[in-house]
Amino acid sequence: MMRLRAMVLALLAACGPAAVAAGQNIVAESAADRILPPRDVAADDARRLVDRVVEFGPRAAGPEADRTAAKLDAHVAEFVAGFPWKAFHVTLGISGYETYFNHPDEMFYALSAALPYLKPETAAAVRKFLAGQLLACPPYAPDGFDNTAGRPREAYDVPEGIRVKGRGKAASAFGVYAFWSYCRRTGDKEAPARHLPAVRRRMAPLLDGTYSFEPAARHTNDEAERLNGDLAGLVGLARLARMAGQEDDPAVLDKIRELLGLRVNLERTNPAILEPTRAATKQLHNVRLARYADLVPEVALEVAVLSDGAARDRVQAFREARNAWHLAFTERLVGGENYVSPPHMGRAMMAAACFIEDLPPEQYPTFIDVPWCKGDFYFIEKCAYALLRSAGNREAGP
Repeated sequence: MMRLRAMVLALLAACGPAAVAAGQNIVAESAADRILPPRDVAADDARRLVDRVVEFGPRAAGPEADRTAAKLDAHVAEFVAGFPWKAFHVTLGISGYETYFNHPDEMFYALSAALPYLKPETAAAVRKFLAGQLLACPPYAPDGFDNTAGRPREAYDVPEGIRVKGRGKAASAFGVYAFWSYCRRTGDKEAPARHLPAVRRRMAPLLDGTYSFEPAARHTNDEAERLNGDLAGLVGLARLARMAGQEDDPAVLDKIRELLGLRVNLERTNPAILEPTRAATKQLHNVRLARYADLVPEVALEVAVLSDGAARDRVQAFREARNAWHLAFTERLVGGENYVSPPHMGRAMMAAACFIEDLPPEQYPTFIDVPWCKGDFYFIEKCAYALLRSAGNREAGP
């Protein structure tokens, strides 16, 4: 027994420093666990974030990119034709179950990002569909879809008695960014001015209140994901005001500077990239890659630069240690044994790999596997990211 214990300890030592959650088989830190001192973020950094727009545009030609585009188009066309859909139910194992895709923020963002890569007839159907949904349930609204209304998304039977009831709720201000994405990418020039008063009311608590987030702390309730979404929402608000012909609001820019500083210093000072989450019905073996969830391209690019390589090193180490991260329905990658690796993990890693790392362009389409379900917004988003990066595109000007 002592000999076995010594072998285990030697193996752990060879793996390098890592924090393990007691009794849950979860490695919370990557091999890139260095800590950098916090840094100040200037007003110019905030303005650059608003100015910098990543445009989803031409894609590369080739078998992998062609395969990705074909899968994307078929998936989007099926979703639009079959709408409405129930929320996606994922059973995780001993940590209960989670519910996905019950708010229009992810829907508006994913579909608008996909537009340049769709067939003309599919793109036209998406524009018409989103215009109608904007009237019924705008992406910046706090409340989302009825969890149990519509067709089942799953390829397996889910007893109605265990489906989560009620409506989806926005986790952050991400929907404001999604609304800007819709306006920008569909060419709806009238919507910004028409909706801006409602958007400002939605953002007032965020602008007027004190933002509570400690970058170096260990979080347990997806606080980093909320930070990403709120920062994206502020960027969306600033851009919507410009689209409506209004001058930049100093208060909005200052709040962007504040939250960008928090996000950058999370990467610099905190190596614990996996954190406990309360998103499921139970908490055992339930963790989240929260700092890369709801991470939009422009924020990711700023974090990559202002973290002085810390973000890139953490993402690379995490990705290379889990070389099946992009596959649907994998197990054990973030949650211990006999535990499905949740859909949010692959979505978060794809955003980080595309916009914090800078891999060979031809590698990105190889990260596209199969959807988890019908109307998988994360699959749509990942396909759009892969096709964008397949052409080497990573950023653009205003």
